[in-house]
Amino acid sequence: MTLVEASALVVREGRLGKGVFACFDAPAGAVLAMCGGRLLTRRTRHSVQIDGAWHLDVESPIRYVNHSCVPNCGLLIRRGTPFVELHALRELAAGEEVTIDYATFEDEVRYMPGECHCGASSCRGRVTGFKDLSPEDVEAYGVYVAEHLRLLAAAPCRS
Repeated sequence: MTLVEASALVVREGRLGKGVFACFDAPAGAVLAMCGGRLLTRRTRHSVQIDGAWHLDVESPIRYVNHSCVPNCGLLIRRGTPFVELHALRELAAGEEVTIDYATFEDEVRYMPGECHCGASSCRGRVTGFKDLSPEDVEAYGVYVAEHLRLLAAAPCRS
C-alpha cells in the first residue's frame, strides 16, 4: 500500500460545487488521505457513518469528496476507530476528481433527495444508501464497504 502525502489532494470548485481533486498521479491502492473528526450520534450533510449509531464529522479534504455510483476511491472504515482512510480504487490522474460511493458507508442518505448527477453509465439514478447496493456490488467493493454494513450484508435476513 502506498501512502500519498496530504498535499496530494486539493479542494476546489468543480461541476457539482466543491470537490476534491488529485494533485498528481496516484497508483491503485494508494492511501490518499487519513482524517478524523468529531464523533456524532446523528448524521449531518458531511458526516460519515462509522458504525450503526455513530457518525464522524470528517475534516477536509474528505468532507468534500463527491459521490459517484462508479467511484475511483473508497473509504476504509474500521469499527471502533474515530478516523477514516481514503484509498484509490484504481489509478488516478493528476487533476481528476476524487469520488466515493456514499452507499458504501451510509445505511441511508438523507441530504441528497434529488437525482444523482455522477454521470456514470451505470448510475443508480439517485444517491442512495447501503440497502440499494446489490450483493455483487457489496462483494466487489470488499473492505471499502464499512465494516458495520458488511455485517448487515452477512445477516441471513438481508433483502
